[in-house]
Amino acid sequence: MKRTFYKGAMGNLSLHTTTVSLAALAASAKSVLESELPIGAELTGVRFNVDALGANTEFKVDLVDKSGGSRAILAATTSTSATSGINSIKPVYIGDEGVCDLVLQNTGTGPASGEVSISIEYRFKGY
Repeated sequence: MKRTFYKGAMGNLSLHTTTVSLAALAASAKSVLESELPIGAELTGVRFNVDALGANTEFKVDLVDKSGGSRAILAATTSTSATSGINSIKPVYIGDEGVCDLVLQNTGTGPASGEVSISIEYRFKGY
């Protein structure tokens, strides 16, 4: 599920959106939302919009580098209704740890079913 990230003029704020449909994602199970976020990108925020994923569902989104290191960039509780929001984060630079994957994990106790859209706000700084 590799898609190209826009790498325009240095410093321009950009938005990259990815959507995944979950079909009974079990508790503690993971789904890769986007693979290979590029070196040189600096993440500055996360926007999310999720369907009603079901009762007892929560999720988190981590930035996972190729060595397995992980940094949480979003944690949200969902319910039987749709949820959306914007989460500002301390800027996270993708550099020496190499390209990273965006991974969603169901941290609740119930299975999650529905559509999740995550938009990463970033600027390309270069390497």
